[in-house]
Amino acid sequence: MCWSCNPFCGNCKPPQPRPKVCPKCKTLNFDDPDEAVKCKKCGGELPKRPPRPVVHCLLAGISCSNPCNKYKTAPEDGIVRPCKYNPQ
Repeated sequence: MCWSCNPFCGNCKPPQPRPKVCPKCKTLNFDDPDEAVKCKKCGGELPKRPPRPVVHCLLAGISCSNPCNKYKTAPEDGIVRPCKYNPQ
C-alpha cells in the first residue's frame, strides 16, 4: 500500500509526515511529529513542523485537515460521502 497521493493508484491516501532533519548532524528522525523535539543521535533541537492546511473536500462536502488528492474533485453521481480518513 502506498501512502502518497499518486494518480496511478487513484489518489487514495493522505501523505504521511516527512521525517525531521536535524540541522546539526543531518540525521533523519522518524518519530511522532508532535513528540520529537530532540535529535536521537546528537540531542540537538529539531525544527517545528508547519501546520497542515485545512481544505474544503468536494468529495465528502466537509473541511478536512488531513487532505488527500481526492478533495479536488466532486463525486460523479453528485452524492457526497464521508471519507474514511476524516470521519465526522
